[in-house]
Amino acid sequence: MKLYYFDMPGRAEPIRLLLTHAGVQFEDIRIPFQDWPKYKDKFELKQIPVLEIDGKQYCQTMAILEFLGAKYKYIPKNFGMFSKIIFAINTLEDLLGKVYAAISSLSELDEKTRAEEQEKVFNTYGPLYLGALDKLLKENPCKEYIVGNRYSIGDFYLLGAYRTLVADENFKKLFYDKFVEKHPELNAYMEKRMKDFSCYYGQSKLKLYYFDFPGRSEGIRILLNYVKAPFEDVKIKEADWPKEKTSGKFELQQMPMLECEATGMRLVQTDAIMHWLGKKFNLIPKKAEKFYKMLWWCNTAKDITEGCVRIYLPIPEDKKKEVMGKFYENSVPVLLEGMENRLKSNKTQDFLVGRKNTVADFYLIGVWRGIIVGGGFKEVAEQLSKYPVLQKYIEKKDKEF
Repeated sequence: MKLYYFDMPGRAEPIRLLLTHAGVQFEDIRIPFQDWPKYKDKFELKQIPVLEIDGKQYCQTMAILEFLGAKYKYIPKNFGMFSKIIFAINTLEDLLGKVYAAISSLSELDEKTRAEEQEKVFNTYGPLYLGALDKLLKENPCKEYIVGNRYSIGDFYLLGAYRTLVADENFKKLFYDKFVEKHPELNAYMEKRMKDFSCYYGQSKLKLYYFDFPGRSEGIRILLNYVKAPFEDVKIKEADWPKEKTSGKFELQQMPMLECEATGMRLVQTDAIMHWLGKKFNLIPKKAEKFYKMLWWCNTAKDITEGCVRIYLPIPEDKKKEVMGKFYENSVPVLLEGMENRLKSNKTQDFLVGRKNTVADFYLIGVWRGIIVGGGFKEVAEQLSKYPVLQKYIEKKDKEF
């Protein structure tokens, strides 16, 4: 999926926010203004934004937004609620038209008329249109969203406009700062909702906490890099861990932990984090059968992890050698053979489930790279050559990720 627009928020921003919130991976193609003449004739109506899916182009901001809203369930089935959402969008659209005309250097107004129009925006249009949005927000029992109790295309449109206004210093200075004074509830809604996208805007990176080796965090790390989510890789020394784990910061006193400071979110448990990221970045199959297959791969890879880490059990060395010997000789062949057969049964051997990456792909390569290779379990790694389909897949994915 590709989204074409200029290198600014503007009309494409609501679309970017919707796709980001839905966890959809897309290529955000930002065309420099000076290059627009070279691109113009490639697009229907010779305008952008344009969304391209499998070579097919979709244009017109609202048409794209409603199409994606229907596809990713950001449009309510209740017609009354949908009417309010369109009302909010059209109301803000009308105001933005007045604002652009009054401030844009492209408008053909003389200085006197421009000043008069700016005064109208501040004293007449702003209070009228923003007052209507303020009323809509106050009437909603749930003050978290413009309509209803969850995100809709209306919220993405309002937040996109908000981002456009505050990103432009002229808009912000002449209008936005003045509007804030008169509509504190609307502004509070905007600022609160924008925190949901703090990582997207680079205002708050995610933080991944783990020890100074790959281990159980590697699958998370691989996934974050793959979706190009900015994050700080916080590596804690083993000597410092006793103090850190009793600090109250780490739930269950364990790592890995994924944190977003802007929202206060802290996630622990490797599988829970992986599934949260999978949901956020559209890496979890919607069909129950494929979802089961994804979990099969994650759980089977986890069986290898749990078998390997038995080496750290506080038991006598002779007993430990016996436990690990049984694992290498009995359990590992069964697990690898199961993976080999499961991979052969998939429609393509480029992915573990279906025809695209899922959480399972990152989980397995995370175990391979973080536990088997990173932990030095050569007794497992050396058995891989007996399973050529699985070996080829792992070698290919290890390079890709």
